[in-house]
Amino acid sequence: MVILRRSVFPLVIVATALAIACGGGDGGGSDVDVADYPYPVEQPEVLEDRSHFAIGTIYPGYTSDPPTSGPHALAPVDWGVSDLPIAKEQAVHNMEHAGVVVWYNCNAGTPLDSEACTTLRNGLGQIVTSEAAKGTRVLLTPYPAMDAKIALTSWGFLDTFDEFDAERVRLFIDTFECNFDPEHFC
Repeated sequence: MVILRRSVFPLVIVATALAIACGGGDGGGSDVDVADYPYPVEQPEVLEDRSHFAIGTIYPGYTSDPPTSGPHALAPVDWGVSDLPIAKEQAVHNMEHAGVVVWYNCNAGTPLDSEACTTLRNGLGQIVTSEAAKGTRVLLTPYPAMDAKIALTSWGFLDTFDEFDAERVRLFIDTFECNFDPEHFC
C-alpha cells in the first residue's frame, strides 16, 4: 500500500490531469474528437507497426493513399515547405512525430494549368510557412500519385478535396497536429 503525504497528493492529481489533457500515455490512440472537425474525414485502418526501415525503401502495405500510419523511413524530413516530392515513407515518420502533412497534386482530376498550380501551391505554402514559423509540426509536399488535388493527413486521419480552402487547411492543422504523439514532441 502506498501512502501519499497530503502535500504530494495535489501534485499527483495535477500531473495526471496534465498528462491526460496533453495526450500523455503511450500515444497509441487519438484524443481528437472528430466531431469537432466539420469536414468529411476518413479514419483509415491504423497500422500499429511503427518500425523503421532504410530511407529509399518502398512500403506497399499502407491502408490509404496518401498514408496515415505504419512502418516508415528511419528519418523524418524538416517541417515546412518542400518543392520536391517527399517519399510517403518519410512523411509517415513526420506524422509519427505528431505532425500534419499537406499533400497536393495539380494533375489530379482535371489538371491545373501552370498558373493555377502555382496559385494552389502558393496558397498552401503560405499557410504551412506561417504555421511552421510558429513551431507547428506541418509539412507541405507535392504528391503526384494521389487522386485528389489536396490531401491533409495526420496519424490515423485523412481529408481529401479538390478546391483550395484556406480555412479547412488551417482547421485540420489546428485540430489534428499532436493528436498522436507517442514520443512526446508536443
